[in-house]
Parts: sequence; structure tokens; C-alpha cells
Amino acid sequence: MDRPYRIRGCLAGATTGLAFLAAALLAPSPSLAQASQAAYDFSRRLGTAMEKCWFGANAGDFAKYVYSPEPNATGGPRILIVPRGSPHELPVLVIEIHMQGNTPRLNVYGPLAATNLQSRIAADLRRWMDGGNGCG
Repeated sequence: MDRPYRIRGCLAGATTGLAFLAAALLAPSPSLAQASQAAYDFSRRLGTAMEKCWFGANAGDFAKYVYSPEPNATGGPRILIVPRGSPHELPVLVIEIHMQGNTPRLNVYGPLAATNLQSRIAADLRRWMDGGNGCG
């Protein structure tokens, strides 16, 4: 009779240990959570500048497009530029935001990045990454 109690006790201890291990592995580290919040904050600031400079009253070159922020995308926030009349289609520009320490890093790709807008996109993103919020 004493033996089943010990087995149950061992199983309960093992279950508790596995639950603790799973919680430790699944819980984000404070630095990861801070980087995630910093990337999210930067993506919001970037979206605000894009709204003002690319999609505002003087949209011009970007009049055919709208932006769609994805703050909870796997791997970090990203901003998609999609055709205005067909937002369900593939994006024409993707901007992925990653943090390296306190510095935002961007991955930018898509067909729009290979057009005559390439220089403007790069200059605006560089300005906004450096802390500016003006339009080019």
C-alpha cells in the first residue's frame, strides 16, 4: 500500500516540475519583452509618419495604396503597403521591424521597392529611423 502512494507522489512532483519548466520556457524574458515593446512603439511611430507623408492629403506617389499595420506578426511587427482597391491582394511593400538593442532594424521588400519610388522610400525610412518625423 505504501508503494502506490510513492508513485503518485513522484508523478505529482514530476508534473509540477514539467509545469514549472514549461512556464519558464514559454515566458518571455524581460529583455525580449522590452525589445518587443520597443519594436511595437517604433512601428506605431513609423505608421504615423507614413500616414502623414505617404498617404495623407498629398499622397501623390502613394495614392494607389494604403498601409496595413500588423503589430502582432510572427517575428515582430510589420507594415504592409497594399493596393487601395484590393487590400486582400499581396502587399506591394513589406516593412518588417526588428530591434537590435535599442536600434530598430528594418527588412524592406516587395515590388514597390524596385520601382522609381525606391530612393524616396529608402530616404524616408532612413530619416524616420534616425528619429525624424518630417516628409521628404
